[in-house]
Amino acid sequence: MQLTPSPYLFHIVKHYLILENKHDAPSKYRLFSDGNPGIVFYFNTPLMQYTDQHLYAHPSSFVYGQLTQYKDLVSVGKLGMLVVVLQPYAIYALSRVAAYELNDDIANLSDVFGAVATDLEDQVLGAASTQDRINHIESFLLKKLSIVSYTEGIFSNALKLINDYKGNISVAGLLNILPVTERQLERKFKQFIGVGPKRFADTVKLQHFLKLLQKQSPCNNIADTVYEGGYYDQAHLNNYFRKNTGITPSQYKANSNPLAINFISVPAVL
Repeated sequence: MQLTPSPYLFHIVKHYLILENKHDAPSKYRLFSDGNPGIVFYFNTPLMQYTDQHLYAHPSSFVYGQLTQYKDLVSVGKLGMLVVVLQPYAIYALSRVAAYELNDDIANLSDVFGAVATDLEDQVLGAASTQDRINHIESFLLKKLSIVSYTEGIFSNALKLINDYKGNISVAGLLNILPVTERQLERKFKQFIGVGPKRFADTVKLQHFLKLLQKQSPCNNIADTVYEGGYYDQAHLNNYFRKNTGITPSQYKANSNPLAINFISVPAVL
């Protein structure tokens, strides 16, 4: 379930996700980048994550950064989590922590936001309802607005262009429009978002394609959306898709119940 944030927080929070699975049987999930960092709170059994062929349990709450490779996660109990999906630049704006420091990583709330985040975790995990949890989160974020470093100027314009073009704009195209060097643009993106402009645009482009795929009738061929999504041909799409998600477009389309656009259940053999 996706929920909209307060209008006062649109520039920081994209949306909230409530992800639940009430089955106790072990399940495997595939997570890949949607271009956004976020904050996770578990109100049921935390997921476990593969790292170097080992499994470790997630903490009850944490901040996560940009993903540059897909992750496999396992649930060993009932899944219940609230994900605060942040704007791409929000970690840096809220904490002044350079975004690239959290790439493919998670961090305790207090390590990113200070000791006050411990109270937030207690409030959210102790809340009786989803709305109460969101109210506590929004109260916390609204208090931080006075110290938020808003993104302005060239970086904001580059971000808007990438989103307006749905990822179908090259770095050269950005440099033709914006008064900035490639080195400056690369540095700003890694500081604010965690990855360079090309990688971020590629992620936006893939997310746009996934949305087109979700709207497509089951009887339609995936090839019908390849060019609309900005890809040269299906072979190019297949290679990029598998590299970044670990599955094929057909396998993604066949998944009848994705928890989120970038978070799906997968068979244990994948």
